[in-house]
Amino acid sequence: MKKEEGKTGVGSVLKKSVWKLVFLVIVIIVIWLTLKDSWEEIWSELNHTSWKIIAGVFSLSILYNCFDGIAVAKLVRNYAPGFAWQDGILCSFYYSFFRVVTFGSGTAAAGMYYVNKKGIPVSASLGIFTLNYTVQRAAICLYFIFGFLSNYGEMNHQYGGYQKEMILGSVLAVVTVAVLIIFCTYRPLHKKTLALARRAAQKDTQREKIDEWEEKAVLVRTEAYRVLKNRKLLLNVIMLNFLKLSMWYFIPAVVFQMLNSPKLSMLMSVAAMMTALSGVIPAPGGVGAVEFVFVLLFTPLVGRTKAASGMLIYRFSTYILPFLFGAVVVLKTQVLSKRKEEK
Repeated sequence: MKKEEGKTGVGSVLKKSVWKLVFLVIVIIVIWLTLKDSWEEIWSELNHTSWKIIAGVFSLSILYNCFDGIAVAKLVRNYAPGFAWQDGILCSFYYSFFRVVTFGSGTAAAGMYYVNKKGIPVSASLGIFTLNYTVQRAAICLYFIFGFLSNYGEMNHQYGGYQKEMILGSVLAVVTVAVLIIFCTYRPLHKKTLALARRAAQKDTQREKIDEWEEKAVLVRTEAYRVLKNRKLLLNVIMLNFLKLSMWYFIPAVVFQMLNSPKLSMLMSVAAMMTALSGVIPAPGGVGAVEFVFVLLFTPLVGRTKAASGMLIYRFSTYILPFLFGAVVVLKTQVLSKRKEEK
């Protein structure tokens, strides 16, 4: 029996080692696939860019994730006061990796998984990350509106033809925020949804699963109410979202060497409009929405050539760089997890 148990133990260790190796290979393949189509042109652009600009852009990119992580940590600490600030920042980089790997669909799930490894239950993290996303969408909408109004004359002159898209983008943002808040807090919606699920359930296992969902719905509502009632916390998280967005919105000004320009506020407002409208203005086939809208909106201000080169650096600093840092965090997390299992 002891020999058989020993063999089983060795087999289990070998299986885990193989899966870790497979995971590492998958990460490397994903990184290669992400960079292969754009690395050559991005690398060429970086080579022709001043190291001071590159350092500034990279610093802003990292600061974005730092502010984002602190906002996550603040929400988590409202539930678990012992949650470390650095874990919030690492969590931000962690789901930045999965945002690329899953094309945005697995971002929240990755964040929930990371904090779950730190002892935060899934039911609580669901409410936390839903609210975090809700505040982010609200901040994007407000930033765009404030930026547009503060530079109304020039914004209306340059981009008056996109009034319908601006209104649609703002309406979609407001509707998204409202739907997410209702999803987290509206008890009658939960009850009706679960009642319909119970009627459709035919097996005991399905009914047991619905009971689990009901318990989770109660916990999600509790966590949502806890955050929404804490006005100081909400204000802090909104301010952190404004700060993190400002880091990305500063990047075009750094790239175009216009930090001391009187047009700085205008450049940041255009960057805010780009984020708000990237899902509204249709992009030609084969071109990313953000990249297309970046060139479209910045061309009237700096010319098409500068706008196109600036877009490459912006794309790298806001998309690929956090992804690469996130890959390091993912690999480190896997290594630490393996060591704990071995102990």
